[in-house]
Amino acid sequence: MIKSMTGFCKTDVSHKDLRCGVEVRSVNHRFLESRVFLPKQFQYLEDSLKKELKQKLSRGKVDITFQLGEDITPEERLSVDAKVWENVKSIVGLLEKDIGRDLQVNMSDLLAVKGLLAYQQEEKNAEEYESLFRQALEMGVNELVKMRQREGELLFKEIMGHVDNLQELIGKIPTFQEEVLAGYRQRLANNLEKLQVTYDKDDPRILQEIGIFMDRADITEEIERFNSHLVQMRELLAGNDPVGRKLDFILQELYREANTLCSKANHIQVTQVGVDLKCEIEKIREQVQNIE
Repeated sequence: MIKSMTGFCKTDVSHKDLRCGVEVRSVNHRFLESRVFLPKQFQYLEDSLKKELKQKLSRGKVDITFQLGEDITPEERLSVDAKVWENVKSIVGLLEKDIGRDLQVNMSDLLAVKGLLAYQQEEKNAEEYESLFRQALEMGVNELVKMRQREGELLFKEIMGHVDNLQELIGKIPTFQEEVLAGYRQRLANNLEKLQVTYDKDDPRILQEIGIFMDRADITEEIERFNSHLVQMRELLAGNDPVGRKLDFILQELYREANTLCSKANHIQVTQVGVDLKCEIEKIREQVQNIE
């Protein structure tokens, strides 16, 4: 069953004596774009949590926010990155040598150096906190997927209604094909009469002209392709894989066939059906933009 790309969930997770709240928001997007908001001392987990998220979602703009329980104060310490510090000292030494005097470097200058100071989680608690966040991610995303599935069911019903309308509309066109041919015969006869040309309706040249027109105005192939695309759409909608991009491509093909039907048939009623087809296609396109 198809899934929506929009959803929201908020839940709490416990691991041993630790607690964490997680909030997940998702909106539609061409690809998967995720942002993970962690307490500052655990931001090193961001990339690995994003990788886990990719195993469960394929599209959508997703924001995940983790909030530790108010009564939890992680044991942490402020440390200096030795490599960055040595690099800073080396740069300061070079500058002093170049200008010929000592530089006045204060604490605010040092704090502005990216990566020099960092919070580090005490080793005895780091693994437990990591487990807590991973469990929170799994639970939050699972709840989000359930909500996206529920919305997907509603989208499925609405889209299938429009697909049925398309099927009904395209089924009307063959009934007008004989009218298209008869109308052309009459227009040809009227034009010849205006020119005061005597002709035999069975004249090979007349029949050849009608045959050329029939070939140009034949829309059988377009109707077959349109119906084939509808079959593909029904199959995709009934599957369990992400299908949003594929559906968007099929809708482009359906729209192109509808345009071709209108231009080739040159019949007012076929044109009206074509307009109705395009309206239904646009309604589906609006919904497909929100499908994973």
